[in-house]
Amino acid sequence: MRIAAILREARQYLSAAEIHARLERESAEVSLSTVYRTLEFLRAQGAVSQRTDEAGETTYLSCDGDHHHHAICRGCGRVEDVDCEAIDQFTEDLDQHNGFLLESHSMEFFGRCRACR
Repeated sequence: MRIAAILREARQYLSAAEIHARLERESAEVSLSTVYRTLEFLRAQGAVSQRTDEAGETTYLSCDGDHHHHAICRGCGRVEDVDCEAIDQFTEDLDQHNGFLLESHSMEFFGRCRACR
């Protein structure tokens, strides 16, 4: 439960090692392998999103189960959810005009939040 709480409070992608370090600072005696197993469980439940960052490291973010996209600040790392209404229209147009039924997609937006501009 504490791992899920750390991710909810952070509102940014964190690696398993970063989560483990935060747990250690709280004097929680949890192994890194337990952090990985918990993250995989949370991901399978739809409570956590994962991505590979520019350095090739897998990172995790608390998410609800609804499909959405993320705007990621390159300055502070804060993540904001992005409405999918325009993507939904694109998907419909793709099917109607091209006969292509989109089964899945992923999209991330990178830039600077208001605080980091």
